[in-house]
Amino acid sequence: MRVTAPTKRRPVVRGEYNHNGYEVWIDNRLDYAAGNHVQDSNQPALNDEDRLPLKIIRQFCLKTAREIATEHHGRFVGVERVTENP
Repeated sequence: MRVTAPTKRRPVVRGEYNHNGYEVWIDNRLDYAAGNHVQDSNQPALNDEDRLPLKIIRQFCLKTAREIATEHHGRFVGVERVTENP
């Protein structure tokens, strides 16, 4: 009889994005956040010429969430556009 170790549940990794930037969550815990500034994702863009387009923010969100899922042996479940904070 073969005895196997109990399987460990894989963490769920998902992303959320909007015009202000994006966040990556692991099991409902914020793991990573980035802003919408072209030059520096640590600061918000104050004018349109410094702001990343929404399409690019979504692409960054997808890429980062997939990378984090791989690093944490997690299950990537996708990204979702969310409502901007006022």
